[in-house]
Amino acid sequence: MKLKSKWPVRRFFAFLGALYLFCAVTPLLFAESGTAKSESVFRIYDTATETVRTVNDLDFLCGALPCEMAVSAPDEALKAQIIAIHTLYDRKRRENTGKDFDFTCDSVEKSIYTVDAGLTDEEQNRVRALCLSVLDKEIYFENEPINACYFAISAGCTQPFENVWPEKSYPYLTAVACPSDLLAQGFQSAATFTEDEIRADFSEISFDDAPGKWFSDIQYFDTGYVEKLTVCGVEMTGVHVREALGLRSASFTVTYENDAFTFATLGYGHGVGMSQAAAITLAEGGMTVDEILARFYPGTDIK
Repeated sequence: MKLKSKWPVRRFFAFLGALYLFCAVTPLLFAESGTAKSESVFRIYDTATETVRTVNDLDFLCGALPCEMAVSAPDEALKAQIIAIHTLYDRKRRENTGKDFDFTCDSVEKSIYTVDAGLTDEEQNRVRALCLSVLDKEIYFENEPINACYFAISAGCTQPFENVWPEKSYPYLTAVACPSDLLAQGFQSAATFTEDEIRADFSEISFDDAPGKWFSDIQYFDTGYVEKLTVCGVEMTGVHVREALGLRSASFTVTYENDAFTFATLGYGHGVGMSQAAAITLAEGGMTVDEILARFYPGTDIK
């Protein structure tokens, strides 16, 4: 009788073991295969190949992250960048439903998305694991994915969306102090232009023979970026001048000496949303991904 009673007990524990393995392994299988979000796709017009690429969410994030942030950055900074990318381009996907594609990229120039980031196998595995770990997370405001802007280095402070694109504003895109950016590599830069180059870049303006006075009345936002200035009598925004000259930032000063103009700039990028340099510094200081995103997109939810 005792021998007979042992078999049901063994079978019972064997059943429990199998059930445990099933419960432990099944979520991993579904995670790797992608969950609902990775089953959705992005339709990306690649200007390098002049074709529309259809890419699932996970593969898109793996190809987009190296275009935006060095993969040597801390995990929490990379995860913040991944979530910001996913949110921004999911928003574009929703806005372009019914159109031929969701947005454009240049896979060769590594602009927005690339199929060959030049990573080692170890780096690729790390990127994929990080993307997979936050694949189901986006940043929301009032139940909609936010306009999750980001850029390289601030001029010491980020700036409100409307400072760059005055047609609209968002309560979560406002000024955020980034003092650590002042120590970031590439924070300061300079670009020099001849008189002829200035004339060519502002061909709509009739320039006089007093180049030392061509740029005047520069006014700044509280964030340190140029709001507006006068170019040979014509009022322009700092953003317009930055774009016309290809400056790294709209936080600049200009001097004229030896028949040349020198634009000294602070920061790199439009200055709206998350400073990537600051996010890396915050992560190095121990901030979590949620804390980093809450800092740059106040009042939003991650879900």
